[in-house]
Amino acid sequence: MNHHEDNHLDEIPRLTGGRGADVIIENLANVNLGKDLGALATRGRVVVVGSRGEVTIDPRHLMMRDAEVRGMALMNISDRERDSIHAAIHIGLENGTLNPVVSREMSLADAAQAHHAVIESSTHGKIVLIP
Repeated sequence: MNHHEDNHLDEIPRLTGGRGADVIIENLANVNLGKDLGALATRGRVVVVGSRGEVTIDPRHLMMRDAEVRGMALMNISDRERDSIHAAIHIGLENGTLNPVVSREMSLADAAQAHHAVIESSTHGKIVLIP
């Protein structure tokens, strides 16, 4: 789903037969978390992996669904979990279930510029640094 599109969460009931999402992986919680909670299924969860600031939510959306919000940062995973993630990514790239969108390729020497481009909301997809 493209979170840049207005009303992107409106597709969730159709896609889930009215149940709502079991899991939402949220990359910009300070903008989207409040809306995500209304799109969850009973016992659903939002996993926050990115945020650029504070957010205010209505906890009743969590209570109505027995839902939860969890934070996740790769710096907290074990070596075993990291190896499992790498293996799953490798398999997904090989079999095509993972198909990352590459916005552009930039020289490693332009890493600072690439970092600024990633932060801009106008960037769509990943920026790949080439050595």
